[in-house]
Amino acid sequence: MFCTASAAHGLSNFPELPEAVIAAGRALCAAVLEPVLAQFGRFAITYGYQSRESMDADLARTSKLTTRHSSNPHHWDRQSFGDEIYARVDIWPFCVEDGEVTKMEFGHWLMHNLDLDLCMTWTRSNVFCLTISPVPRRCWVQWGRPSLGEPKQQVFMGADYWQRVYPSLPAKDRPRYGPSMTGGKMYWGASE
Repeated sequence: MFCTASAAHGLSNFPELPEAVIAAGRALCAAVLEPVLAQFGRFAITYGYQSRESMDADLARTSKLTTRHSSNPHHWDRQSFGDEIYARVDIWPFCVEDGEVTKMEFGHWLMHNLDLDLCMTWTRSNVFCLTISPVPRRCWVQWGRPSLGEPKQQVFMGADYWQRVYPSLPAKDRPRYGPSMTGGKMYWGASE
């Protein structure tokens, strides 16, 4: 429950709905953290739960005025799906950092073996941002910095995969969980 962003603002990071946060933490452990630990060994959690109070302290004043209810899945008690769990955790797998497996191999295993909603990575980082949801998009996106010559976004698993590749795969080669609840689109709504 410790959050450096909260501590920097002198906040406790205590949840509004402790039972929801405990349930989300358990779900993340069962769906993501324990399987990764069993398959690849140790990792560091770089970002877990962040309270609404802490998130509001981090938002710019203009953001607060225009998106008053802005949030993200690190706020495990946000209740975007009512009582169903929508939560995110960032991990730094030591096996990737130590070169035992590549970032692509690790990401491929995650997306083919875990019940993930979203996996986000960054070109210059070995951190994986992993989300679980009752309506899984099953997308894997890598973000980069165009100012450094990197593509802004690379989609490793998205609409093309779920709409074109997935249906043609033999059952043995398909991800354990699928298909995407959005057809591989990053957003649940009709527009992107």
